[in-house]
Formats: sequence, structure tokens, C-alpha cells
Amino acid sequence: MKKSLLTGISLLFLCSQTLLFGQSVPKKAVQAINPDAIKATMTYLSDDLLEGRQPGTRGFALASKYIETQFMALGLKPAINGNSYLQKVPLRKGIVREKESTLSLFVNGKEEVLDYNKHFIFSPNFINESSEIEAPLVFVGFGVHAPELNYDDYQNIDVKGKIVVMLNAAPESFGSNERAYFTNNTVKFNEAIKRGAVGAISFSVPTDKRSTWDATVRRSKQGSFKWLDENNIAKDGFPELKGIVTLNNEYAEKLFSNSGKKAEEIYANAKANKAQSFPLNISAKLKVKTAYQFVQGSNLVGIIEGSDPKLKDEYVVYAAHLDHFGIGAAVKNDSIYNGAHDNASGVSILLEIAHAYRALPKTPKRSIIIAVVTGEEYGLLGSDYFANNLPIKDAKMVANLAIDMPFFFHPILDIVPYGAQHSSLSKQVAQATKVLNLKVSPDPFPEQVVFVRSDHFSFIKKGIPALFIKSGFMTVPEDSVDRSKSDVAWRSTIYHTPQDDMNQPFDFQAAATHVKVNFLIGYFTANESTAPTWNKGDFFGGKFGK
Repeated sequence: MKKSLLTGISLLFLCSQTLLFGQSVPKKAVQAINPDAIKATMTYLSDDLLEGRQPGTRGFALASKYIETQFMALGLKPAINGNSYLQKVPLRKGIVREKESTLSLFVNGKEEVLDYNKHFIFSPNFINESSEIEAPLVFVGFGVHAPELNYDDYQNIDVKGKIVVMLNAAPESFGSNERAYFTNNTVKFNEAIKRGAVGAISFSVPTDKRSTWDATVRRSKQGSFKWLDENNIAKDGFPELKGIVTLNNEYAEKLFSNSGKKAEEIYANAKANKAQSFPLNISAKLKVKTAYQFVQGSNLVGIIEGSDPKLKDEYVVYAAHLDHFGIGAAVKNDSIYNGAHDNASGVSILLEIAHAYRALPKTPKRSIIIAVVTGEEYGLLGSDYFANNLPIKDAKMVANLAIDMPFFFHPILDIVPYGAQHSSLSKQVAQATKVLNLKVSPDPFPEQVVFVRSDHFSFIKKGIPALFIKSGFMTVPEDSVDRSKSDVAWRSTIYHTPQDDMNQPFDFQAAATHVKVNFLIGYFTANESTAPTWNKGDFFGGKFGK
């Protein structure tokens, strides 16, 4: 009853609008959004029949073909040479040969051999199938060099020819999204490489609940991917790093055994946002063997052409990832990682966004791209490939909205628009939330570093203002569940497990709210006289907007 009342109030509010911030509200398009269509698409994409949709598998191909037919039914214009939706994404899959890969620590000449899966795991080496190194270890705190934020873990240490050891996080004193940026491994590894490091070991503080060690190990066994450039070189393969190690934080004390410092002291300094670095007075010998496989990945790209002759070559890009983890280690006697919420939901919502655009009597001034991308779970690969290899001649991307497991387990009263504070897109967020009577909330869990974990970040790195919208924790009075706890608990119990299937209490009216808010933001942006801009002095605008 309460859900219906909320929906009715929202629709009444919507219908009462004619102009907002100088733009008309497309009432009929919003009212055409169908929650049952979202449920239907999710049900198919997350069925066991599709075997978890890992890139390169039959299940992914089935999912992709289904979405392609939906593009046809929606009348989207093919973006690839005007006659195809399929953008090929060449991928290299790498799986560590565990039995042939070793890591030893040397303390005062005494060797200790660590156990694979128990103490550590390797990341695949995407440049060399066989790689080994022996070098001293140096601790570099978070591994962050951020002079613009008055922070530098490297200020008192020489890491040339050494293996850097770092915490898998960034200072809490940073802004939420800046913290997320400096937590990103690509940023950290490139900084270490610039300073001459030859390997990297990372581990988490005990309070980091982003993933359990068992989940990390399970995921590693499915391998990983990188996209290949025209020279068959893996993007972000980090050839200078002979080994990349993730250490079980339960055994981090081993690394500090000869340094004169305790792990507890290190964690306390990190909590206090103190830059820290020092030699560990031990060395490590590592050998990693990687098995390669070529995988022909693919994105799907459709276009809704704009109506303004001058602005139709500018594009608002919507993106959602189709892939998940396929078939892997069993959890509760289930080995199919269905990925219902992550991210059959986002793709289903994206199709309804396209449906809303097609319900307009006239298309917006700017053109709309609907992109269903691959490889997000393995490092935002499909969106990164798309952003670096635009399939449309003379296209100018002006904004991106990414849809990725936006959370709809309860009625939505507020949203968290990641990225809105960095650009003029905050104006369109305000417009859309006013129409839908939604509140805007700040990042509720900055420690989850959400801002760098979905496809919008691929566009930000190309200087394009972008948004990634999640629901907030506000609830109706009758809801006795503390959503700040239940939504976080979902991440530690269901996220990236086979239990992310359709046997969950999804609220499809709430899912429709995600369609509405993303559609309206994009619609208002596409009709604005000027393209979105970065805010003056913004961190990301300054780093990428040039």
C-alpha cells in the first residue's frame, strides 16, 4: 500500500509539472516506463541458462544476442559503420598457474615459503607468461603521491629496484571521490613504476570489509582480462612490475617482522592519515606463471539521433555492463554466478531508459548513445575500450551516466549521485530529483570507494563529466529495516556470489524510479544549450578535463 501511495504521489507530482528550470518535463515518456519489463529482462539475463555471462562464453553470447534484438525492437540506429551494433573488444584472459607460482620471504638470510591461496595470491602477468624477481621490500604506506592534497607516502623513500608494499586504501582525510581515485590500483601501480619499483604487494587493514579473503581467492581462480591495443599489447599490463601480489591481511605481520614496527602501529598511522614509508629489511623472491587465452569480447552500441542540426553530433552516453563471473567456485552448493543485481539490473534499466526516449514525440537536441559493455568486472574494460576507440566519426561525448546495481530493495526516497559535485551535471540532478520528489544524499560509505568501481570512471578519465547513481538509505516509516546496515550487509554476503540471483526481494517500482531519474538527467542534459562543464578548480576536471 505504501509503495503504491509513493508511486501515486510521484506521478501526481510529475503530471503537475510543465516547465522546470526552463525545460519541459516529458510526462508521457516517464509514464511509459514499465517495471514489469525490468523484471522480465532481469529474469532472463540472470537465469542459469546464461551461465553467469562471463566474457567469451556461450552464456555471454546468448545475453548479447538477446540485447541486440532488443536494440532492434527499440529502433536504435546501429553505431558501428551504420549497420551493426557490435563493437569488437579484443581481450586477453590470464589465469595464474598456481602450482608453478611461488613467493618466499628472506629474513636475515632465512627463507620462509608462503602458501598460495592461504597467505597470498598473484595477479596474472599480462605481458610475460613467466616472470620472476628477487628484491628488497619497502613499505610505502598507502602508496599515494598526492601533492595537490598535501599528502605523499613517497617523500622519504627510494623504491628503485625494489618491491613496494602498500595498504589497499587511501587516507580517510581525502574527499570521498578523491579517496576512491587514490585507492585505485592503476593509479598506485603507475606511481610505483614511475619511481622504479619492480613489484608490488598490497594488503588490507583489518577493518576493510569490501571483500573477504575467501571471496578474493574465489574470484582470482576465474582469471582476469585486459583489452588489447592494435599492437596486441595489453592495456594497463604494467610490464615493469614483475609480480603483483595480494596478501592475506591476517599474515601482514610477517612483512614487518624485521622492521622494528608492529602492524598495529602501521594501521594506527593509516587511520590518523599519516604518510609513512620505511625499509622492511627483508627481501622477497617471487615467480609467477600465467596461462593466456584470447577472447573476442564485444560491446553493443545503439544511437538515438538528436533533433538539432548543430547539436546532434554531441552525445550523452548511457552505459551498463552485461558481464559477470560465469561459473566458478561453489558457494552454498551453487557455482553459477548469475549476477542478477550485478548487473542484469543495470542492463534491464538501460533498456527501459531507451524505451522512454523512444516514447518521446521528438528526440532531444543532442544524440543519445545506449552502450551495453563487457568486462566491467575485470577492470571496466569494455567502457574503457569504448571511450578510447569511439566507433562514431566526429562524435563528441559530453556526458555519461552509468547504471550498475543501483540498489532497489526498498522504495527510493533519496539518491546518491556519485560525480554530481564535480561538474555542472549537478544542475540536471537537481531538475530530475525535483520532478520525482527525491532527496539527494552524500556518499554513505566512502570506504567502499564506489566512485572508481563502475563504468562512469572510464569516461571521467577521458575528461567527460559523468554520473553513477545509487539509492540512499532513507526509508518509509513502516520499514523496520535499517537500510544503512542491510545494504552494506548485502555487499559482504551476496555481492559477487552465486546467491545474487532472482531469489531476492527486489522492488521493481523502485527500479522504475532509477529509470526515471537517469532518463530525466540525460534528457535535460541533451536539451541544454551548453554542454556540461567541470566545476572550476575541481580535482577531476583539473586532472582529466584538459
